[in-house]
Amino acid sequence: MVICHAGHVNHSIFWKNLAPVHEGGGEPPHSSLGWAIDTHFGSLEALIQKMSAEGAALQGSGWVWLGLDTEFKRLVVETTANQDPLVTKAPTLVPLLGIDVWEHAYYLQYKNVKPDYLKNIWNVMNWKYASDVYQKECP
Repeated sequence: MVICHAGHVNHSIFWKNLAPVHEGGGEPPHSSLGWAIDTHFGSLEALIQKMSAEGAALQGSGWVWLGLDTEFKRLVVETTANQDPLVTKAPTLVPLLGIDVWEHAYYLQYKNVKPDYLKNIWNVMNWKYASDVYQKECP
Protein backbone atom coordinates (compact mmCIF):
# COMPACT_ATOMS: atom_id res chain seq x y z
CA MET A 1 0.00 0.00 0.00
CA VAL A 2 1.35 3.39 -1.01
CA ILE A 3 0.51 6.33 1.25
CA CYS A 4 0.94 9.75 -0.34
CA HIS A 5 1.99 12.73 1.69
CA ALA A 6 -1.05 14.97 2.13
CA GLY A 7 1.01 18.02 1.24
CA HIS A 8 1.72 16.48 -2.15
CA VAL A 9 -1.96 15.67 -2.68
CA ASN A 10 -3.10 19.17 -1.66
CA HIS A 11 -0.51 20.93 -3.82
CA SER A 12 -1.29 18.69 -6.81
CA ILE A 13 -4.86 19.99 -6.64
CA PHE A 14 -3.71 23.57 -5.95
CA TRP A 15 -1.52 23.77 -9.08
CA LYS A 16 -4.40 22.47 -11.24
CA ASN A 17 -6.64 25.15 -9.70
CA LEU A 18 -4.48 27.93 -11.13
CA ALA A 19 -4.15 29.14 -14.71
CA PRO A 20 -2.72 32.25 -16.31
CA VAL A 21 -5.33 34.76 -17.48
CA HIS A 22 -4.43 34.10 -21.14
CA GLU A 23 -5.33 30.43 -20.54
CA GLY A 24 -8.69 31.14 -18.92
CA GLY A 25 -7.58 31.88 -15.37
CA GLY A 26 -10.21 33.90 -13.55
CA GLU A 27 -12.99 33.11 -16.04
CA PRO A 28 -16.13 32.37 -14.01
CA PRO A 29 -17.57 28.86 -14.03
CA HIS A 30 -20.40 28.10 -16.40
CA SER A 31 -22.93 25.30 -16.78
CA SER A 32 -23.59 22.92 -13.90
CA LEU A 33 -20.91 24.17 -11.49
CA GLY A 34 -21.96 27.79 -12.00
CA TRP A 35 -25.59 26.85 -11.32
CA ALA A 36 -24.61 24.84 -8.25
CA ILE A 37 -22.63 27.79 -6.87
CA ASP A 38 -25.63 30.07 -7.36
CA THR A 39 -27.91 27.50 -5.69
CA HIS A 40 -25.71 26.81 -2.67
CA PHE A 41 -24.13 30.23 -2.08
CA GLY A 42 -26.36 32.74 -3.87
CA SER A 43 -23.69 33.89 -6.32
CA LEU A 44 -20.07 33.43 -7.31
CA GLU A 45 -19.24 36.67 -5.49
CA ALA A 46 -20.80 35.31 -2.28
CA LEU A 47 -18.75 32.10 -2.59
CA ILE A 48 -15.54 34.08 -3.15
CA GLN A 49 -16.28 36.28 -0.13
CA LYS A 50 -16.97 33.21 2.04
CA MET A 51 -13.83 31.35 0.98
CA SER A 52 -11.67 34.46 1.28
CA ALA A 53 -13.03 35.28 4.75
CA GLU A 54 -12.56 31.72 6.00
CA GLY A 55 -9.07 31.55 4.54
CA ALA A 56 -8.11 34.88 6.12
CA ALA A 57 -9.45 33.75 9.49
CA LEU A 58 -7.42 30.54 9.47
CA GLN A 59 -4.62 30.96 11.98
CA GLY A 60 -1.29 29.45 11.08
CA SER A 61 -0.97 26.95 8.28
CA GLY A 62 -3.85 25.44 6.36
CA TRP A 63 -6.17 25.34 3.40
CA VAL A 64 -9.60 26.62 2.41
CA TRP A 65 -11.59 24.33 0.13
CA LEU A 66 -14.60 24.33 -2.15
CA GLY A 67 -15.75 20.75 -2.06
CA LEU A 68 -18.55 18.58 -3.30
CA ASP A 69 -20.29 16.42 -0.73
CA THR A 70 -21.04 13.42 -2.94
CA GLU A 71 -23.49 11.96 -0.43
CA PHE A 72 -25.77 15.01 -0.35
CA LYS A 73 -24.82 16.39 -3.82
CA ARG A 74 -24.10 19.84 -2.45
CA LEU A 75 -21.19 22.25 -2.42
CA VAL A 76 -19.43 23.09 0.84
CA VAL A 77 -16.66 25.41 2.00
CA GLU A 78 -14.31 23.90 4.55
CA THR A 79 -10.93 24.67 6.04
CA THR A 80 -8.25 22.22 7.06
CA ALA A 81 -5.22 22.77 9.24
CA ASN A 82 -1.63 22.20 8.19
CA GLN A 83 -1.48 19.72 5.29
CA ASP A 84 -4.70 17.90 6.12
CA PRO A 85 -6.59 17.02 2.94
CA LEU A 86 -10.29 17.78 2.58
CA VAL A 87 -11.24 14.12 3.00
CA THR A 88 -10.24 14.36 6.69
CA LYS A 89 -13.43 16.40 7.25
CA ALA A 90 -15.64 13.66 5.76
CA PRO A 91 -14.94 10.74 3.41
CA THR A 92 -17.67 11.95 1.04
CA LEU A 93 -15.97 15.29 0.29
CA VAL A 94 -14.28 15.75 -3.08
CA PRO A 95 -12.10 18.86 -3.51
CA LEU A 96 -12.97 21.14 -6.43
CA LEU A 97 -10.76 24.08 -5.39
CA GLY A 98 -8.11 24.28 -2.73
CA ILE A 99 -6.34 27.47 -1.71
CA ASP A 100 -3.09 27.18 0.18
CA VAL A 101 -3.13 29.75 2.99
CA TRP A 102 0.27 28.86 4.40
CA GLU A 103 2.51 31.91 4.55
CA HIS A 104 4.86 30.33 1.98
CA ALA A 105 2.09 30.59 -0.64
CA TYR A 106 1.89 34.37 -0.56
CA TYR A 107 4.73 35.94 1.44
CA LEU A 108 7.10 36.81 -1.42
CA GLN A 109 4.43 38.79 -3.26
CA TYR A 110 2.07 39.88 -0.47
CA LYS A 111 4.31 39.86 2.64
CA ASN A 112 2.01 39.25 5.61
CA VAL A 113 -1.16 40.59 3.95
CA LYS A 114 -3.03 37.33 3.44
CA PRO A 115 -6.34 39.08 2.55
CA ASP A 116 -4.68 40.68 -0.52
CA TYR A 117 -3.48 37.25 -1.65
CA LEU A 118 -6.97 35.82 -1.15
CA LYS A 119 -8.50 38.71 -3.10
CA ASN A 120 -6.16 38.33 -6.06
CA ILE A 121 -5.93 34.55 -6.36
CA TRP A 122 -9.39 34.55 -7.96
CA ASN A 123 -7.86 36.34 -10.97
CA VAL A 124 -6.01 33.13 -11.85
CA MET A 125 -8.50 30.55 -10.60
CA ASN A 126 -8.96 27.71 -13.07
CA TRP A 127 -12.71 27.16 -12.92
CA LYS A 128 -12.52 24.83 -15.92
CA TYR A 129 -10.62 22.29 -13.83
CA ALA A 130 -13.12 22.62 -10.96
CA SER A 131 -16.01 22.27 -13.40
CA ASP A 132 -14.50 19.12 -14.91
CA VAL A 133 -14.14 17.51 -11.48
CA TYR A 134 -17.67 18.58 -10.54
CA GLN A 135 -19.18 17.08 -13.71
CA LYS A 136 -17.28 13.83 -13.21
CA GLU A 137 -18.52 13.48 -9.63
CA CYS A 138 -22.01 14.93 -10.10
CA PRO A 139 -23.14 14.26 -13.68
